[in-house]
Amino acid sequence: MNDHSSNIRSQSEKRTDKAQIILLFLIILEGFFALYTLFRIPSETENAIFFGFSKSRLLLIVINITVLLILIGLSISFFIPTMKKIRDGANAWIKNRNLSFSLFVIFWIVFWVGLWLFVLRFSPANRYDSTVGSIVDRVWGLLLWGMLSSLQMMIFIYVKNQQNMNGISLLQIAILFTLFLFSYYGFASYYDQVDWSLRMNGLFMMVFIPSSLALIWSVGYRFYRSSKWSSAINKVFLCLLIGSVVYLVYRSTGQWMGRWNTPSKAYWDLLAESFLNGRLNIINPPTTHDLTLFHGKWYVPNPPLPAVLLMPFVHWYGVEGINMTVVSALLGAFNAVLVFLVLQRASDHSMTNCSLNANLWITALFAIGTNHYWLSTIGQMWFVSQLVTILFVAFACLSVIEGWTGWISGFLLGLAILSRPNVFPMAIFLAGIFLWRNAAFPKVPWKRFLLWGVSAGIPVIFSGGLLLFYNYLRFDDWTDFGYVTIHGADWILEAVQKYGMFNFHFFENNLDVMIFRRPRLDFSGERFFFQPGISGYSILIMTPPLIYLFRRLQKNWWMIGAWFSILLTVGLLLCYHNTGAEQIGYRYLMDAILPIMLIIGVGAGKKPGVFFKTSTILGVFVNFLSIYWWYLGRV
Repeated sequence: MNDHSSNIRSQSEKRTDKAQIILLFLIILEGFFALYTLFRIPSETENAIFFGFSKSRLLLIVINITVLLILIGLSISFFIPTMKKIRDGANAWIKNRNLSFSLFVIFWIVFWVGLWLFVLRFSPANRYDSTVGSIVDRVWGLLLWGMLSSLQMMIFIYVKNQQNMNGISLLQIAILFTLFLFSYYGFASYYDQVDWSLRMNGLFMMVFIPSSLALIWSVGYRFYRSSKWSSAINKVFLCLLIGSVVYLVYRSTGQWMGRWNTPSKAYWDLLAESFLNGRLNIINPPTTHDLTLFHGKWYVPNPPLPAVLLMPFVHWYGVEGINMTVVSALLGAFNAVLVFLVLQRASDHSMTNCSLNANLWITALFAIGTNHYWLSTIGQMWFVSQLVTILFVAFACLSVIEGWTGWISGFLLGLAILSRPNVFPMAIFLAGIFLWRNAAFPKVPWKRFLLWGVSAGIPVIFSGGLLLFYNYLRFDDWTDFGYVTIHGADWILEAVQKYGMFNFHFFENNLDVMIFRRPRLDFSGERFFFQPGISGYSILIMTPPLIYLFRRLQKNWWMIGAWFSILLTVGLLLCYHNTGAEQIGYRYLMDAILPIMLIIGVGAGKKPGVFFKTSTILGVFVNFLSIYWWYLGRV
């Protein structure tokens, strides 16, 4: 037995030694390349003191050669038995949890600092201040060596710690997370200083809040982890962290793209002010596009809930104090948290079997791998309506999963309808969840179902009645939403007036944009290579993991309700009078995004595979390219 264990240990040590030799060989090769770049680029003549090199260049060459000699010495130690102590000492450092993490932190910092320096060198900021660029031009080989060797060493240390059962702690993750965020803060702050076209307002707090949350959570966990409340406290911290990180992503993206203030056609802040002053119309709007003129007054045609929600904030801060891009980012962050809670509670109740890791991946897919990413940066009327709608559909979904009374679920869905009536098919989804909670398919507990249906239906019907009354107060017509006479694109107005809001005439064009249309790739160099076009493109290209909708289909009430609600929503959208007008991707998919995410959860399973993660990352990349094109690439 002892001989067998010794053999296993010996084989493991040999594999480790082989990995270390390969790693050192790679780092040494990269180091010689870095040394070559230092010799290749001459110093300025006035600074040259020895063989045409300046003091700083000679110092870097000496450092490079010294590090190479140390690495070569370590490599030789693997082949000389008398030098085994040197090798064992290096391994002892890596096996020691605290020492290995200290090394990891050093490599982590080197990697990110190097990366940001390269980004600055090749960014437009180099036109305004070439200091960083000139430094990178002289030492780029050394920087690249530092980044590559740091990345390789981090991977090696991580693998070794996994083998030694030294898992990474919550505090260590928080420290690395904080270091990354503040490295980004340093990069973005410098960029903001040299490029006056940017406005990175509030950046410090956007970085400080998630960093502080992560550190407080990781330190506090040591004190409350044995408490019966530990699970609830962890969930609160995780939700706060998700919200703050997603807000940072949305707000920073908007700032990088030049969208940091309230844009034209936002309207909800102005309508909130009008409501506070007893008016339903907007006085002297800055633009009238997408407004409806009736009896000499301009009205916002959309249902009014976003303006109602803004009323207290407009009362406290005034219209000038409301930034609709901030409002959009906040709504988007709230939505991401709610979608995560829906996914997590669905897992807890066995609607899906997703682990926490899987639910985090799906939340990331929703937040930055769908059209929701773009919607949360733009701040304009139609898109804010969609964000508010998602907010209350998610709340309604969560309420049914938790078994709250039908009155609450109906009230929440009614609020969603007061922002975007098109989401009424979500009532079928909610009904499916209720049936799933109370009976196995195909049984129906008719009495409980009817009681729930009545209690949930009354608030929804009341909301519909409020919308009709709102129409009457504005246009003297209960059924006129103002879309037929909207001051918008001529082609949309003509389509509505000729065919109505919904007509099979629009089916072919809607289907083309929703499923088949592809972005155009242009490598001529005359424009940004990714050209999706303003009409939109396929949901399968924007969000590739949608294919998981068709994996592991189940015959139960909630999934049947989910599919019915999705199909009814899609059927209506295919007959709608426009595809979403100017957009990236297909934004109307957001009408059914909650059941879509839950079904994807079933398809992804407990542990998402490499394909799911890869397709999610691809979706994030496509969304970012689309957002860049929307704001900057089509100029």
